Amino acid sequence: MNEQELKEFYNNGLLAFEKQNYEYAIEIFSHIISVQYGHLEARHYLHLSLQKKAGGSKPSLAGFVNKIFLLIQANAMLKKDDMPACLEILEKIMAVNPNDSEILKKIADIFYKKGMIMHAISNMEEARIVNPKDIDTLKKLGELYVRKEDYSGAKSAYESALKINPNDIEVLKSLKNLDALGALKLDFGRQKI
Repeated sequence: MNEQELKEFYNNGLLAFEKQNYEYAIEIFSHIISVQYGHLEARHYLHLSLQKKAGGSKPSLAGFVNKIFLLIQANAMLKKDDMPACLEILEKIMAVNPNDSEILKKIADIFYKKGMIMHAISNMEEARIVNPKDIDTLKKLGELYVRKEDYSGAKSAYESALKINPNDIEVLKSLKNLDALGALKLDFGRQKI
């Protein structure tokens, strides 16, 4: 699939999503990420389509067992450094339970380890939306924003974490380090002038 075909396919997926034809949108976005696993927007809209389609349904026991089985397979693919296969398996888990913030965090972690920070942030933000009270997600999101040098994003994530637990020493330390980093950058900028 060349770049033009990919763009047209993506636009068809967006159109299906806008028309609330989530089945078709899922099919299109799944195909796009199977061809180009790093397609950030397609992955995002795939997750949104899965969530919209699922609505308020709750995960079942069979779904939980299936998740464990698929996680074993995904970890095996990860050990073989087969990122596309691992992501494909994790997306199968997302198809069954699109509101699984742990899988979104695992996808984010895989992208982070491959140096794809924007992809990691995007998936971690999705995990944050699914479970806004998960302090570990907020901490990791703050770290990712620091790596990207988006200090306002990092500060926002850390402040959200403090609203959940105002005494979290790790978050307080991260905010203090962030303030110190900002002061250093400001001082360094003045010295160059």
